Amino acid sequence: MKYCLFFVFVFSYLSGCIPVRSIFLGSPDKSDLLRFHSNEIKADTNCFIFKKSDSPGLSKLKVNDWSTDIPFFINLNDLATKHKVRSFLVIQNDTLKYEYHNKKLQRDALHSSYSIAKSFISALIGIAIEEGLIKSVNESVTTYIPELKKIKYAKYLQIEHLLNQTSGIKYRFRLDVNLYYGANIIKQLKTIEFDTIPGRTQHYLNINTQLLGIVLNRATNMSIAAYMQEKIWKPLQMCSDAKWSTDKKNKLEKAFCCIGATALDYAKLGRLYLNKGTWEGKNVFSEKWYYETIKRDTANGSSFNFNYSWHIGLKEYQDFMAIGLYKQHIYINPEKNLIIVLLNDKEKKLLAERVNWWYVFRQIADQV
Repeated sequence: MKYCLFFVFVFSYLSGCIPVRSIFLGSPDKSDLLRFHSNEIKADTNCFIFKKSDSPGLSKLKVNDWSTDIPFFINLNDLATKHKVRSFLVIQNDTLKYEYHNKKLQRDALHSSYSIAKSFISALIGIAIEEGLIKSVNESVTTYIPELKKIKYAKYLQIEHLLNQTSGIKYRFRLDVNLYYGANIIKQLKTIEFDTIPGRTQHYLNINTQLLGIVLNRATNMSIAAYMQEKIWKPLQMCSDAKWSTDKKNKLEKAFCCIGATALDYAKLGRLYLNKGTWEGKNVFSEKWYYETIKRDTANGSSFNFNYSWHIGLKEYQDFMAIGLYKQHIYINPEKNLIIVLLNDKEKKLLAERVNWWYVFRQIADQV
């Protein structure tokens, strides 16, 4: 085994295909917020605090856990401790009704967003369009990223294709690794290839959101972190400073992932969407963008359950979610005025597969 690893290491190093540190670091984890360069996102001096419930809370509320193949009932505390849960919040009507944090973590610990970042990028794109910095979702991506112009099919690529993961870009493992572990994201643009013309099929790729990040960076003439600070972090009265991991060379944020924020601050994105883009009476983005975001649309290669970088839930619940690796969630249920934040570490594959957090969230919704 050790000889196999040695040859993988040598081949990768000599070929320059993937960063050497990706071999040593392996899967993304909680330590990556400290390992990578990052841009800071400063909190507002006026911190919004969710009300705390005077009742005993929901710790005794029962939900199903299929981890042993039997759908026995378990309370939320036992469920959280049984799995690799870092933080778990249930907020209804601006009241924090349930709060769990792993005993190794403080309440103000920063958690990696993983792909939850994609939903923040979606919001920022909407804001940039409404400010006139981007013309529309139908604008050509090559307007902002001319490096793509010589690539076949790139001239057909629009911002909406990136939001809906219908770009037609070919998946390449090496590209994914270099986006996450590499030192120069811009260098990876020349490695992009297309499987199909944009707008034909949906294929969930990190590069799609990374391209949106580059569009934002160039359209606003600001770092994505600075734009987030101005347009979301401070308007939403976040209580803690956050960070956004970047590559080394360009200090360009890894737009598809890698925000570090507290669980309670992540919940405020859910509150913004519960209120259809308004925060304490002020528009962060328009109600029109909100409805464009969460609609069901199967046109141009899109699917029934994914739109503008949000996962659209069941019709009967009218719920939707921002989702990240290791089953991170910001769950939003407008009918119940409910936000659930779940942040996890990696756990054993079989255990992770057996717990269906969407069902858990809906069981909570049914009982509150």
